[in-house]
Amino acid sequence: MENGRLGEQDGDWHLNRFQALLFDMDGVITDSMPYHCEAWSRIFERYGIFVSQEEILKREGERGLVTLETILSEQGREFSQDELRKALEDKEEIFRSLASPTLFPGADALVRTIRERGRKLALVTGTSGREARTNLPADLLGCFDVLVSGDMVAEGKPHPEPYRMALRLLGASPDESLVIENAPYGIESARRAGLRCIAVTTSLPAEYLQGADKTVRDLEELRGLLFGPPASGA
Repeated sequence: MENGRLGEQDGDWHLNRFQALLFDMDGVITDSMPYHCEAWSRIFERYGIFVSQEEILKREGERGLVTLETILSEQGREFSQDELRKALEDKEEIFRSLASPTLFPGADALVRTIRERGRKLALVTGTSGREARTNLPADLLGCFDVLVSGDMVAEGKPHPEPYRMALRLLGASPDESLVIENAPYGIESARRAGLRCIAVTTSLPAEYLQGADKTVRDLEELRGLLFGPPASGA
């Protein structure tokens, strides 16, 4: 084990090792990133700025105001905080008009099974609490002990604050907790909070996710890791 994380050679990610699991939402639980990308694209087009889907996906998990301010500033555009907030509200409205987010196959069953096994659960997302409550079925959202949304933190991903807050609210320690992510900023946030992280390649290829401790194709492969035969002595 290195820096508190399981070594890749350990090959043991069984649920028995963990007391708390912390999930990102967009791109992990909900198949919603294409709608976010389209909404961001339309907002930046207003200012004559083209932003690739790859750029948005790499920034996933970042607070929306930071995304706006950073990309606009890089293009030499400066806006007041009120103007930025209005643009973000417009982006969220476009997203809601486009989106009919669906759950990734196996997401509902995976979360419920983890809950049934008595583990603590947190949902840690860069989106607003309003979006999280809109995009997830209420009974599934109710499986999570803690929701940490982008509007609850001063510093979003890749800063460790979102995952540190989730740990504090759960009353869990990093050593007994596991993060499920799908984006570089989320992985960095988890690691800076001292957490182990498994990444799913639902949004970006594995080469973008090398900061994670383990990479899997989808939630079915993740389920196999968590519920497969435990290693001897686990």
